[in-house]
Amino acid sequence: MEKVWPLPHLDGQGARNKRVGPSWKSVVPAAVLAGLLFAWPGIRQAPKLTLTAAEISDGLRQCAKNQQHPFVDYSLASARLSTQDHKTPVKIFRNATLINGDGYIHHEVDIEIQGDIITYVGKQRTGIPEEAVIVDIAGRYLSPGLIDMHSHVGVRQEPQILMNADVTESTLRVAPWARAIDGFKPSDEGIKVVASGGTTTSLILTGASNLISGEGMVVKHRDTNSVWEMEIDSTSNGRSPKRQRFLKMACGENIKQNFQNIPGGPISRQGESGYVRFAFEEAKMLLHRQDAWCQRASAGGAGLDAPYPTSIHWQTLVDVMRGDVSVHLHCYQTQDVFAQYDHADEFSYNITALHHITQAHEMLDEIKKRGTMLATFSDEGGFKNENYHSSWYMLKQAAAAGIPIALTTDHPAKHGQFFAQEAQIGHHFQFEEKLAMASMLSVPAKALGLDNKIGWIRPGYDADLVVWDSHPLALGATPLQVMVDGQTLVNASEKLWEQSTKRGQVFAPAPPSRSQKVNDEKICSPGQKDIVIRGISKSYINGLQTSVLSDATAVVRNGVLQCVGNPSCEAVATEAVGQGIPELHLNGGYILPGIVSATRSHGLSELVGEESTRDGQLSGTDLSRVISAADGLQFGDRRLTITHRRGLTTLITAPISSGFLHGLSTAFRPGAPHGLAPGAVIKRDVSLFLSIGHEGKTTAFPSTSAQINELRTLLTSPSAPHPAYARAANGSLPITVRTDNKDVIAKLISLKQDIPALNIIIHGGGEAHFFAHELAAADIAVVLAPFRCSRLTWEVRNCLPGPPLNDVTGPDILLDAGVKLGIGIWDHRDRWVTNALWEASWLTRGRLDLSAEGRGELAVQLVTKNMREIYGLEVRDDREFVVYEGNPLEYGSSIALMVEEGEVQRCWPDVEEKYVY
Repeated sequence: MEKVWPLPHLDGQGARNKRVGPSWKSVVPAAVLAGLLFAWPGIRQAPKLTLTAAEISDGLRQCAKNQQHPFVDYSLASARLSTQDHKTPVKIFRNATLINGDGYIHHEVDIEIQGDIITYVGKQRTGIPEEAVIVDIAGRYLSPGLIDMHSHVGVRQEPQILMNADVTESTLRVAPWARAIDGFKPSDEGIKVVASGGTTTSLILTGASNLISGEGMVVKHRDTNSVWEMEIDSTSNGRSPKRQRFLKMACGENIKQNFQNIPGGPISRQGESGYVRFAFEEAKMLLHRQDAWCQRASAGGAGLDAPYPTSIHWQTLVDVMRGDVSVHLHCYQTQDVFAQYDHADEFSYNITALHHITQAHEMLDEIKKRGTMLATFSDEGGFKNENYHSSWYMLKQAAAAGIPIALTTDHPAKHGQFFAQEAQIGHHFQFEEKLAMASMLSVPAKALGLDNKIGWIRPGYDADLVVWDSHPLALGATPLQVMVDGQTLVNASEKLWEQSTKRGQVFAPAPPSRSQKVNDEKICSPGQKDIVIRGISKSYINGLQTSVLSDATAVVRNGVLQCVGNPSCEAVATEAVGQGIPELHLNGGYILPGIVSATRSHGLSELVGEESTRDGQLSGTDLSRVISAADGLQFGDRRLTITHRRGLTTLITAPISSGFLHGLSTAFRPGAPHGLAPGAVIKRDVSLFLSIGHEGKTTAFPSTSAQINELRTLLTSPSAPHPAYARAANGSLPITVRTDNKDVIAKLISLKQDIPALNIIIHGGGEAHFFAHELAAADIAVVLAPFRCSRLTWEVRNCLPGPPLNDVTGPDILLDAGVKLGIGIWDHRDRWVTNALWEASWLTRGRLDLSAEGRGELAVQLVTKNMREIYGLEVRDDREFVVYEGNPLEYGSSIALMVEEGEVQRCWPDVEEKYVY
């Protein structure tokens, strides 16, 4: 076994007191001693070891393997068809609208599967065996199974607990010997939940806490208890001498954070580069020893005194340099990628894919020149320094440069069940339709070296199919059936199949991409108080009673919406135009109240991991200090600006705390330039905010029971340590409790029964559906954060994933019971807040008891009127509203103008603008 040498210390410590070579003082005595020993009778040089024939044969076999490399056998499909057992049962999906791996659509297609492969794709199949099962999917969209080439499902098991965390051996800076397969758990419930979103194949990668974290593995989401049965063997039934292999490397902030308090670091990018180079240097020395051994062995073996040199520690890196392992690099910023390219050049290996890389648009030429692909997100960015300069249009720009793009989820960082939403949002921001589909199909298949068997609907390919209830790029698109290797893994109920035809989206094409118009300042400009708007199709303003219009007119005078579409409005508009008021013409205009959301840290934190950019964090233990978030608000930052540009006019944020007590939440305008701007703080003290459960545990309140007991004491004690508790007890100040857990929610209901005056708001509510009727009876509102089920923690493990696994969602149950709902967010990074209106629309798409108009009205209500009523904010729709071109409840719309505080705030705002800090 090859000796594993420890990596040198970057700072020189540990080697400082040792000379590299011997000094003359040691050479002379050693030489004298050697002479004496060899002169002494019976002491001679040890004879050379003699290798056995088996050792030489094994070594030569490995030498021969070194000359072979994995390749994609594109004859595999025809070979499989030629050996197919025709006695295997046949199943035919008839009359499909096929979206193939390249995103092209084919109508009226039959797909035949036999066993685990596809045997026919084309127009109506003839000569069908009598025993064949025929499923007429009546024109529904059918696609290959989705392929997520960056997932941690199975190694970050849901719910996440410490003993299930096996994504990374994060104690080591480099661990090329680590393997995802050794930590993969086929019992992870997330495997099937992810598959219910259409994903049939995932590249399971090790994590990004260290620089080289080990080998990944490709799995099929098969229903089995054996990891070996889930892993794809890329050499099966093919001619490739070696399987495809995948090494995960990382750079940037994750590593610096992980090792910042560890002696030896790295704490800088120089240190990161050093450790990577040291590792490859060790591996290169091993590679040279192997090649030298092979050269001698092939020449007859003269001089060989040891077997073929091997090393579990370094062999993976040797194989990288031999071209047998593809490198998948987690990096966000350009300087990190350029450094890694430099290391790849130094040690003669290629980087296959840049993962996450939200700044790819700043180095497209270099990426293109090197033939690297992107494995990234559609809308991840802005919450930390690494992705502060990310762009929603990066996908469009990279595609225009001819760079292959695979979208990913990084499950569970973004939940894999909603993989298709990555492509949906990318398409909204002008990522071309066919490329958006290919980014989940043929592109990742090719990147994994598996495009000879997955990623396409072709004869001889794996029978991985997804039948959709609407176009996969439509908002809320959901699979009805998911097949893996010809076996049905997920199948919606008959009720959901029937409902899919009633929604009116089954045969609809992909939604349009968003268009960005150049504003004409003569028509619309910030500070303007009067404008006439033509071409309104729908208004949700007047008491939220949906008003369906046809090319109607709206008039804004002195910052107030005077009329929309009523008979007298045209006369008002004519008078205004006669007075020189400009006219804005829209194609399919919508008017909505400004969106309201409750977030975790907006306005108090710019870069989550950088304390200098945050208001700070409370311990949550000093109950006498009930502070207001209003005193820590920071206006004008990039995150708030982007949030405002997406149509949010009011945010509610509580002080940041690591414990039980947060303080008083505040409602404010994300579009305000500073704290003295008109209406910057809408309402100073909105609610008393507390966390109950695991997040609220501290040494002072180490248990949920201690937290519940303390809350009861604070509300009933005549000598509470702060006046806010008395206000909460008499109902004049709402209490917002952050919790998802059903048992905590049950105790809050009991508390309300004991103190009827309480005005309790639950923020989270992942398991609230267990007590839907009780919550409604107690008049306790729920702000879903997030509204979709993600079983990430133990306290939310009982949430409902929804269709196709469940007929209904938790929010459906709450709505049916009459619970007042709103939508907020609690992610540390607040990344979903800008998508609030889409989230609301997704939530209501299954409410087929309502008309399409009714579903739209409910969606708007969840993020406007309901949120204002829940938090006691003034409803001022005629003075705080947003005008869109296109339906904002679907993808493809653009904001035309925003009115707040008596004047126009923005005209045709793009989601982003070059921002320098």
